[in-house]
Amino acid sequence: MNFIGRTQELILLTTEYNRPRPSLIVLFGRRRVGKSTLILESLKTRAFAYYQASRITDSDNLTLLKLSLETAFGTSPLLQSLQDWNGVFAYLELLSTTIPNLTLVLDEFPYLCETNPSLPSLIQTAWDRITRSGAHLSLVLCGSSIGFMEDLLSERNPLRGRQSQTLDLQPLGYREIAAWVPNWKAEQQIMLAGILGGMPYYLSFIDPTHNLEHNLKAIILERGAALFNEPEHLLQAELQSPNRYASILHAVAKGCHDWGEILGRVKDFKDGAQLAPYIKKLETLRLLEIKKSFDAKPKDRNQRYYLSDPFLRFWYHFVLPNRSALEAGHHEAVFQHAIQPFFDDFMGLAFEEICRQYTRLHLQEILGLPSQAVGQIWASDHDLDVAGILLDGRFLYGECKWWKDLVGENVLNRLEETSSQHRTEPPIKLLFSKSGFTKALEQRAKTDPNVLLISLPKLLKGTATKRVRRSS
Repeated sequence: MNFIGRTQELILLTTEYNRPRPSLIVLFGRRRVGKSTLILESLKTRAFAYYQASRITDSDNLTLLKLSLETAFGTSPLLQSLQDWNGVFAYLELLSTTIPNLTLVLDEFPYLCETNPSLPSLIQTAWDRITRSGAHLSLVLCGSSIGFMEDLLSERNPLRGRQSQTLDLQPLGYREIAAWVPNWKAEQQIMLAGILGGMPYYLSFIDPTHNLEHNLKAIILERGAALFNEPEHLLQAELQSPNRYASILHAVAKGCHDWGEILGRVKDFKDGAQLAPYIKKLETLRLLEIKKSFDAKPKDRNQRYYLSDPFLRFWYHFVLPNRSALEAGHHEAVFQHAIQPFFDDFMGLAFEEICRQYTRLHLQEILGLPSQAVGQIWASDHDLDVAGILLDGRFLYGECKWWKDLVGENVLNRLEETSSQHRTEPPIKLLFSKSGFTKALEQRAKTDPNVLLISLPKLLKGTATKRVRRSS
């Protein structure tokens, strides 16, 4: 399949490679987010050596790195004679005088530092020398251990301030996800984003010539499918004892969004103090996301917990509870009786997140002005699915309906009533709908420029600019 998305990231990397000075690039992100693929795509027209480290001894990693350099640039007696990392960087500096735009990628950099903790200091010394020489050389340090990679840039780390570009790679947006299946209907494209999320590794298994149902069975539900055990493999790769972490993820996937609910659901924890480090670790791994209400004050503790990865939410919601039946080969029955009837309920929460993403990234297509901040509001007697503020200070509120029925004026009336509890001046009101809107609501939106109706095609493709009245 052709490389899809990541346009801005490719521009950032290409621009950095082209600068007339040495470039030290630090790139990190979750496992499966496509870091290695992005790097290799960005280097397609350049001279580079790529080495993915393993959990082996430092000397073995050094030997395999030399082999990668030999494969990329040819063998030489000097390369064969190198005995340490200092020699490797001196060799690259020399090589850059004859090979323009030379790049070395050290993927899974944290593995190298496990057996050689002094490596960041060695790179600092070498990079200071390379910087003084002005060699046109790029070094990319890449890793999936987000905490470690962020620490590389901390005040106490020797590489602090040496990096010329830092890239924290996020999952693909829902529009990029839709580009994987360009011939699917809009509803199925949005459902794919709500179920698999934006991890390119998961999306790589999709066969766009078949529909969503066929793909879910083939890559998730069938015994031996590529993603059948993926969440367990993910936790085992990151954690020594994943059982309690898995129970927390399962609880959140099933609707436990506050601290007390999680504590009540996962019986292994006696109190909040015991639960806290597990929550923190899952947050560091970007598997769990902690959100505050958009109108919360800085010291407010009213927060909710959500799974960051839509696929994990789907897996813990549908696959884990039906694991025995799926292992027995009953994926067709599980899909028909335990998954399909509950799709719309499951997609409700996923659709809200997609609508917030639209508001954050694409609302300027309608308003001609982007959002400054976007979130959601929850109160004792109501929730607002979307809440935000534009760059010019105007507020916006929205409701998201993954309904089979058309959205009508009753939803707008309710939105106006709840939003009036937060702002006195008329806000921009956004209504998102899976199935469309009633004629009465469409007519009302024509007469009120502060009411915006956003259908699935508009979510996916954008529209012409609509002027919205500024409140006084």
